[in-house]
Amino acid sequence: MAAIALLMLSACAGLMPDGQHGSQDIFERSGNSDRAPSAFHDDVPRDSCGELTLTQGEQIAAEALDCMDAAVGERNVELAVSSPTTEGDPIIVFYRTSTDTDGVEIFVNSEYDKFGSRDWSYAVCPKTMTRVALEGCQD
Repeated sequence: MAAIALLMLSACAGLMPDGQHGSQDIFERSGNSDRAPSAFHDDVPRDSCGELTLTQGEQIAAEALDCMDAAVGERNVELAVSSPTTEGDPIIVFYRTSTDTDGVEIFVNSEYDKFGSRDWSYAVCPKTMTRVALEGCQD
């Protein structure tokens, strides 16, 4: 009986708030969202600084920050980060640099946040990624 209960719980663990399975493809689903700002779907080829799934209170790894910092204004790169809300719903953030922007573009997907706006937001921060991670996006 305990084994059946454990199997049922483990099956539910992979469900997203919208009923879809897995965090493995959450970045792909977000990347294909028709609710994203038009600037998100710019078709610019980008190198990856990683796809990170953080736990409650976990910070972005130093290696990912360094990767982004090295690219600011020089290369087109992207870092995708999923982190949980207080309730455990995933918020997906895409950080991007480009040769055309001296700073970091930030696309925040809150579609899976049952208690939030369930929408996207967009900002450009004239800073390095390390400063954005530490201070937020303020001029």
